[in-house]
Order: sequence, then structure tokens, then C-alpha cells
Amino acid sequence: MTAKFSSADRALIARAIGAAEDGTTGTIAVRVVNDKHIDAIEMAKHEFAHFGMDKHVAANAALVLIAPRARQFAVIGDSALHARVGDDFWKQLTVEMRRYFAYDQMTEGVIHAIERVGEQLHTHFPSAAAT
Repeated sequence: MTAKFSSADRALIARAIGAAEDGTTGTIAVRVVNDKHIDAIEMAKHEFAHFGMDKHVAANAALVLIAPRARQFAVIGDSALHARVGDDFWKQLTVEMRRYFAYDQMTEGVIHAIERVGEQLHTHFPSAAAT
């Protein structure tokens, strides 16, 4: 698993985040951590809090964390988002992402995760302007 995102990749990811968040009250972030000896889930929880994502008023933020040197990744959501989608959503999403990563399609895997989370945000957390 390598995660060297080109500027074009970063632009695609940024556009995907914008589209996923648009019309919702949710927020999505992507973080790449280059540490080799980490637990991706624990690091995601740390990064989620470190960047104040746990302070989001609607408690519906999501973080995609990629740790290529550790060959791990994690996708986590805040309490309201998790309450709506449940464990099965996150488990299925990681299975789907792993398929992309197995073929070294990092950008595509991250965008897939963003889009899937965005679908849930649109379903469960539309903004007042979108309703």
C-alpha cells in the first residue's frame, strides 16, 4: 500500500469531499499518516479529536485515515453518524476499500469511501437548504 497522492489526486479527493458534504450538515476529512508502527483505528481516533472533528455540532463528521507505511487504514464516524449507519456499514466500507488498495488504487479507494459516507450524510443529515 502506497499513498503518494499527486496534486491531481488531491484535487480529485477535494472535489469528492465537496460533493459528498454539499447539501448536508456533515463533514469529511482525509488524513495520511506516514508512521510505520501504529494502530490505524487508534490513530484515527486521535486525529479525529486532534483536529476537533469530535466538536462538530451535529456529531456527524467522518475521517478516512491512510497509514501506508503501516499498511493500514481506518474510517471512523462521530456518534450521530455511527448511530445512523451502524457497524455493518463501516465493516462493509472497509471491505470495499481493501479491494481498491489491493490493486494499489489508493485515490480510487479513498474517493469511494468519501462517496459512500457522502451518501449516508445525504440520506440522514441533509442541510436545511437541501430539504
